[in-house]
Amino acid sequence: MKAKNYEAWEVLEADYPADDPMEERLKFLLRYAILAPSGPNTQPWKFAIHDGSISVFADLSRSLPFVDPSNRTLYMSVGCAIANLAVTGAHFGFTPSVSYFPRGQESDLVAEVQLLPGGQSPDKLPDDLFPQIQRRHTTKDRYENATIEPSILRELEKSINLPGIYLSYLDDKDSKVKMADLVSRAHQIQLAKKEFRHNLGEWLRNNWTAEPDGMPLYTFGVPDAVSLGFPAAFKEFDLSRAVIYRDSGLIHDCSTLAVLTTDQDDKLTWTQCGFALEKLLLRATSYDVRASFFSQPIGLADLREELKAQINRGHPQLLFSLGMAKPMRPSPRRPLEDVIIKPP
Repeated sequence: MKAKNYEAWEVLEADYPADDPMEERLKFLLRYAILAPSGPNTQPWKFAIHDGSISVFADLSRSLPFVDPSNRTLYMSVGCAIANLAVTGAHFGFTPSVSYFPRGQESDLVAEVQLLPGGQSPDKLPDDLFPQIQRRHTTKDRYENATIEPSILRELEKSINLPGIYLSYLDDKDSKVKMADLVSRAHQIQLAKKEFRHNLGEWLRNNWTAEPDGMPLYTFGVPDAVSLGFPAAFKEFDLSRAVIYRDSGLIHDCSTLAVLTTDQDDKLTWTQCGFALEKLLLRATSYDVRASFFSQPIGLADLREELKAQINRGHPQLLFSLGMAKPMRPSPRRPLEDVIIKPP
């Protein structure tokens, strides 16, 4: 039995309440939606269950004003949860249909997800990614020395199939050097600011954490004893040299770097970008390929422009590395009851 803050990962497909009322079936689907990634594991989503649909809201109380001032990462995280919901719904025989921002982008209602019964059975689905939801995790420690086959990279690229969203690979040594330099400069700028360190440090957790959110330091390869004092030290001191060393390794040792770019740059785009990203991550997991994310340069206007010039294809939304890595213990999750609200 896992600790309480890890119980969400114990959900079993066999427990699907097929004969229960629609509300209970939709509630079960959300048990997989909340396993989506979010930066930095803030889980900034809320859900309202209706008869045949689920409303997905952005939980702006979990925003990061100094780390993610535009809420770009927050909306991408919500998009990841919507992707998990759609994948799970299709697996359990629903036909999912997503309507984004039905009240406009100023509303915290991000999407209405219709889930109509009568979809295909799992064995007939052309691309059932459901089995990968509980296997997916982010890698923040190290990659194995292995190359991702070009055929796999082509398969991952097919996951990015929404209009106006593009995936570019950077797998040559020169590109890795440039991206490592970009990420390093971003860390030096951001971690020199005490408000930034405090904002991010609030979401760092020791390795025995009982909190249902945030980033336990075992995911970064930090030993148990060191993890106890690390969050406080991170907030107080500029530890950019250690962070740069870790991220440089994740960049230079990965099989390939990838950049998601978009034609537009607004809440709708960020949400759809997150949806596409999660589909890519689930497909990658099926090949035991893991990702590590470097959003730092995109949070700084000048460095984002440098990345934009390097890719020359729209607005950069996410830089990440891909490589082979061993399975890692997942991050904590909030109880489902904490993120379900009554329909407004």
